Formats: sequence, C-alpha cells, structure tokens
Amino acid sequence: MSSPQGVRALGRVALALVPLYLIWSLAISPSLAFAARAIIVAVSVLALISPAEALIVVALITPLGDLIGIGLEAPIRVAEAAVVAFFAGWLLRPVPTHKSGPSPTMAVRYGAWGLAAIVLASIAVQALHIRRTTPGAWMVATSILGRAYFNVIAGDPIGAISGARLVEGLGLSAAVVVLLRRKPMLAVWLPEALGVGCVAAAGAALLLWWGIAFPAVLARHALIGDRVVAHVSDLNAAGSYFALLLCLAAGMAARERSSKRLGWSVVAASALVGLWLCVSQSANAAALLAIATAASWSMTRHWSPQHRHRLLALVVIVIAVVSFTLQREREEDPAYRGTSFRIQFAETSYRMIQARPWFGIGVGQYYPTSPLFFTPPLALAYGAENAHDYFLQLAAEIGMVGFAACAILLAGTAWLVAQRLAGAPDDYRVLGLAAGVAAFLLTCITGHPLLVSEVTYSFWIAAGLLLVLSSPIRVDSGAGRPFVEMTPKRAIFAAGLLLLAVSIPTRARMPLPRVTHTRAIDGLYEWESGKDGRRYRRTDEYASVFVDGNPRWAEIPMRAPREEHGETPVGVVISVEGIRGQRWLIGNDWASVRIQLPTSKSPTLNVRRINIKTDRPRSATDQPAGNTPAGGVLIGESVVPAG
Repeated sequence: MSSPQGVRALGRVALALVPLYLIWSLAISPSLAFAARAIIVAVSVLALISPAEALIVVALITPLGDLIGIGLEAPIRVAEAAVVAFFAGWLLRPVPTHKSGPSPTMAVRYGAWGLAAIVLASIAVQALHIRRTTPGAWMVATSILGRAYFNVIAGDPIGAISGARLVEGLGLSAAVVVLLRRKPMLAVWLPEALGVGCVAAAGAALLLWWGIAFPAVLARHALIGDRVVAHVSDLNAAGSYFALLLCLAAGMAARERSSKRLGWSVVAASALVGLWLCVSQSANAAALLAIATAASWSMTRHWSPQHRHRLLALVVIVIAVVSFTLQREREEDPAYRGTSFRIQFAETSYRMIQARPWFGIGVGQYYPTSPLFFTPPLALAYGAENAHDYFLQLAAEIGMVGFAACAILLAGTAWLVAQRLAGAPDDYRVLGLAAGVAAFLLTCITGHPLLVSEVTYSFWIAAGLLLVLSSPIRVDSGAGRPFVEMTPKRAIFAAGLLLLAVSIPTRARMPLPRVTHTRAIDGLYEWESGKDGRRYRRTDEYASVFVDGNPRWAEIPMRAPREEHGETPVGVVISVEGIRGQRWLIGNDWASVRIQLPTSKSPTLNVRRINIKTDRPRSATDQPAGNTPAGGVLIGESVVPAG
C-alpha cells in the first residue's frame, strides 16, 4: 500500500468513512419506512458498481427529495441522504490509474479545496467550543450526528448540516468533473436528468394549483397564499431553480435538433410555468438578464469584440434601468417594506463581519446569532433570520478568508467559461449552462437558495458540468511522475492548510459574540433620571431589551409621559423570537409589563431579546427640543428575569 495508488485508495476510504457511517445509521433505523431506506441504500450500491449512473439518479431525485420524503412518510432530508449515499459508494471504488481529460485550472482546484477546508475547520471550532463551554449542547450535537442526522427537525448547534451541504455541493461538482472524463456521455445524460426533474417539479406545482397534492403540501401552501410551489417550501429558492433550468433548457434547445429540440422546449416551458407560479421577482429578473445577455452574445458572435461588448453593456444597462424603475414603483407602495428590510439585513451582515472579520462567526450560525446584530424592526418582524443575501451570509459565517476562497473559485470558473465561449461561441450547451449558473448566482444576492438542499444540489451539478465542459484537455498517464510534486504553489497552499489546522484550538477558546448596545441595535437612548430619582431610557418607535440567560419571564417598567403623548395611552406591542405577544396600553404612570419568554432554541445564545413597538410614534412637529426620540416610551432600568 506504499504505492501512489495505495495511498490514494486509503485517502478515498478515509473520506468515505463519514458518509458510510451516516448511511449505515439511516439503513438500520427501525423508525424509518423500509422504502425510504431501500432507495438510499440502492443509490449507495449503484454508486459502488456504476458511479456515473448513480450520479444521474442523484440528479433526478434530489430536486424532488422533499416530495419523495412526504410521499413515503419519511421525515428525513431525502435529497441530502441520496447525495451522501452516492459519496459512500463512489469513494470506495478503485482509484483510477490516469487523469486524462478536461481538467480545471489550479485556481479552481485550490479555491474549492480551500473553501472546503475552511468550512470543515469552522465546524471543528464550534464543536470544540461547545464541548468546552456547553456540555449539554455538545451531547445534543453528538446525538444528532449519531442517530438523527438526516431528520428534518434535527438541530444544528455546531453547523455540521449547513457546512456539510456546502462541502457536498463542492463534492458533486468534483464528481461531475472526474466521472465525465471516463464517460463523456454524462454531458448529455446529466442535463437530461436535470430537465426531467424540472418537468416533474413544475408538474407538481401545476397539480397543487389545481388543488391536487399530498396533504402536507396542501397545508404548507395554505400558509403561503397565492404563490404556488410544491417541491420545496422556499418560494424564492424555487424561483432560482427554475431560472437555472430555463437557461439550461434554452441552450440545449438551440443546440439539439428534431425530437430532442422538442423535448428541451418542453423543459423550457415547464421552467417558465414554474417561474410564473412561484412569482419570484428576483428570479424573473435574473433569468431575463442572463437570457438577454446570452442571446446577445450568440447573435453577435461574428461581430468584432468592441461592438459585441458595447451591445452587451447596452443590454445590461437597459434591463437594469427597467428593473430600477419597477423597484421604485414598488417602493412607493406604503405596504411594501422590502427595500428597507434588505438594507437592514445588509447592515446586520456588516456588523457580523466586523465582529469576526477573518474566520467569521461560524458556519451555520448566522440564523441563531442574528438577534445579537439585528435592528429593532428586523428583530420585531423576524426574531431570527438568514441574511437574504447568500454572499454576505457566507462572508459573515466563514469570514473574509473563506469568502476569498469562494471568490477565487468563482473567478477561476468564470475565466474558464469566458475562454471557452470566446473560442467556441456556437457552443450553446456551455452558453445555456453559463447563463443558468449566472442567473442562479444573481438570485443569491437577494436570497439564499444555496441553503435549500433540493435546489442547491441541482446547481452544483450544473456548475460542475459547466466547469468540465469549459476546462482545457489534459493528457496525463501518471507514469514516471512522483506522487506529490511539491511546487511553490502547492507548498504555499499546504502551509495555509497547516496554519488553518493550527488555528482551530485557539479559535475554539474565543468567546462567543456578545451584544453591542448601540442605538442601531437596541433603539435606546442614553440613561436619564426623573424627578423621583428613577433612571430610565427613551425608546425609538422600535426598541429592544436584552436579558441574560434563559429566564421564563421578565418584567419591564414602562411609562408614556402625559406631557409628551397627551391624554391617550400609547399602545405597545411586544415580540419575542418573532412571536407577537399581548398589546399593552401604557399611560402616564409607571407600569410593569410582564413578558413570558419561550424556551431558547439556541443552546449557545445565552441572551434573550425582547422587542418593542409603539403604535403611535410622535411626528416631527410634536418632537420636544433636544436629543429626544421622535417616538416611543420610557423604559426603567429594572428588568427582572425569573429563573
């Protein structure tokens, strides 16, 4: 086993240990339906025997994983289970003896490996920190990983599920690259598998529109309203998925002839139906921009580069102006708060990045940590939430070092695609894939589709296919070369990985982020003293009070002075973790408001946030002189938690 092939085989087996353990735990689970276990085990066995065909199966079933789980009454994340099963089988196969075929550049490979390493290190840091500071949460985390990892309601205190989803996506793209070298027909079969999944997802949405669906899907739709999506619960993520498939189908329809062109036209029509039903404006805009740019590129392929670039710039400017105009019309609607909230989400993300600039607050920790950084209006509306911008969320969770690795990966892939299209402008398959991947990434600026498993795996398969079809051909038999040729670039990369590993224990001893009491976060002004000696703070229209620990209730003294608010009491609405509570009427005299606090959902967040909104803020003409807020009430200093 000292040969290069033996070392590679040992490495692959080591990588397969975690997927094997997770699939084995799933296979022997007596509480899971036999059909669900059989499907997952079958994917793993097929990947061991014929990984190319198993990858096609994964491309087919992952977009429909949620529907499959509901239909089989299996409360597991079927899409992720299928992907992990694929890796468990594929990594156990014999190591290939040569690497001839399309090969991504070093920037792409190092960017992907670096991003995966940073994510895994982040998980290790959080696991060590929780083990040291919160033994109870550590026991919960190990229990989840051991027995209920794929459960749809499993917690994620160390970010293992969120981090694994990103690493699995990178692995799927790598699998597409490696397997297509040995079976070029995957370049035909994988797009077809993705197309079949799109038709099925759009068909399920149409049936739901007509009132035909599983009871669980009907119940979920009843909470959404007029927008219709059946295969996932995130409407905007569904829009990202259909935008990706629409561009891919358009490119394939332009490439194929006769019956295959008709088939891809059906896929494109189904993607359009899906976009229409889910009503995702960001996905519609991204798809329009990507298709218009790709069509302009195709129609001007015989033009000079200068004229082509001018036309592309004009297309982008026109679409941007139209989008801006439509957005301004929406903003004039008094009921629309989307733009204001998105600005506040961006401010929240920047505060997180400032708190942990280099390695972030931890993968998967944006959602549970967000109450520490939210503005009061966001905290009142959501309690806790993701960033509504995946790139900002990624930068906040894994820091600027991790974001740099991601940027290198994306930039390296974009360079390869640009080189490929410059040399082969008639390659409509690559053009369609490039437009689809670009449209999907554009929606990540206003959403987080890569947090939805059923959507993210289709993206990574399409991205891997785009990468391998754009990469240069390398012929390398592997004979006569050392197993590890330590070039300067490899030495620098290895040193970076070593420093990353060494940093884990130090980072694990760092304290968790704490609340920064600024008016942007808590909406409170400086302390003042009344005539009776009581200390108090004035609030804005929105404000928040933070309580340490995990008490069952808390009391907050409040007062609305008559000289500031008139004779009418001021209504105050209380919200905790996004749950609206009782409405209180606050008058001229001090009154203690008791708020019941639900049990904290985050084992590592040792603080509770109580959010306050006054019903009737004062206008600017009513505002007293001096540094006095334009709305709100007075809050006393005695916030009394009870254990």
